[in-house]
Amino acid sequence: MPNDLHALPEAIDRDDYLIASYALRMPAGADVLKKVEGFAVGQTIGTWLPVPGVTAEMRARHEGRVVGILSAPAPDMVGGADSHDGYTHWIVRIALPLINFGPSIPMMLTTLLGNDSSTSVEAKLVDLELPESFVRRFAGPKFGIAGLRELTGVHDRPLLLNMIKPCAGLPPEAGAEIFHQTALGGIDLIKDDELIANPEYSPVVERVRLFTERARQAAEVTGVETLYIPNVTDRPDRMLDTARRAVDAGARAVMVTYATAGYGSLEALAESVDVPVLAHFAGAAPYFEGETSGMSAPIATGLLPRLAGADLALVLSPYSGYPIRQLQYLRITQQLQLARPGLNPTMPIIGGGVHPGTVERYLRELGNDIILGAGGAMQGHAGGPAAGVRAMRQAIDAAVAGVPIATAAAEHEELGAAIAAWGVLD
Repeated sequence: MPNDLHALPEAIDRDDYLIASYALRMPAGADVLKKVEGFAVGQTIGTWLPVPGVTAEMRARHEGRVVGILSAPAPDMVGGADSHDGYTHWIVRIALPLINFGPSIPMMLTTLLGNDSSTSVEAKLVDLELPESFVRRFAGPKFGIAGLRELTGVHDRPLLLNMIKPCAGLPPEAGAEIFHQTALGGIDLIKDDELIANPEYSPVVERVRLFTERARQAAEVTGVETLYIPNVTDRPDRMLDTARRAVDAGARAVMVTYATAGYGSLEALAESVDVPVLAHFAGAAPYFEGETSGMSAPIATGLLPRLAGADLALVLSPYSGYPIRQLQYLRITQQLQLARPGLNPTMPIIGGGVHPGTVERYLRELGNDIILGAGGAMQGHAGGPAAGVRAMRQAIDAAVAGVPIATAAAEHEELGAAIAAWGVLD
């Protein structure tokens, strides 16, 4: 029986299995092989014991297979895996039959992470290899980068986004005035903050009506009709109803905090409205911050939102004060953008501490197919929000043209004021 639980990777039918890689920590001296075998069984047919109903055919079709156990770091020739503070560390690869959960993100995650006490291990999901045939069963982003560029009419530079501040407490009329003053700078997108959705004091539909009217008024001055993105996060039934009513009222995009609403709710939202969906990572930290549990940030905030249909998605940045590693931030954007057969790319939104002095760095690292989300750098600009928008655009245009930021700052009053206030990220 033990060898039945193992297979070489090349012997696995890649159309029938996904392969999950885990970083595993175990007490020194523990039997890693037995533990991993138990994990593969427990996450699939769920029992080692010969209970009624378990057949050889069932095990062949539904049981997981261990396809790799690698020590980390590599051991010497005779000593076994190195021990660190009483623990050994491993990279484990398990093939899981797709037939067990099908194209369901909630059930896929339950299979990947939902181990019970009899099979639990200190394991963190660090990579997923998904068959193309499986990925194609998901709709993915309906608009993606190309659709967003078509919708906004911006094809040759990063898009620019603002979030309305203060986060909560503004009645719709007051929010509309802030929206209007910001839109007068010619900004592409303005979204709700994640801390406001559909409260009684500021209903989404009323905000949509007021803000879109102010967008039209600002467009008469700037020639840019700013796209407003309302937050519709709620329990699934109310969220979908609110989103549909928002679109009927004129919304051309909607937003959801997928980690709190659920990846399945994001997927349902993306399929139920014919506008782009912004996926916000608020609440996602518990998915990836644990050193020995959960999943990696590129999976939680990159792969899964894209699979669920996010057209644009917030990305964690190491320059925002959040303690995320440079590599993880770059891998998140790659999970959103790199070619994946069957899925449109998702446009990354860089937010948190973004100001004109950071623009050149972001474009150098990520290219033009990004959205730069700035809040305080617009509302807090000495010349007001419209001047803050213009300063960001001046920084973007300079970076795209290859003009040094210092040169551009000397030529533009708004940009010069911003650089004097906040400096430049080297």
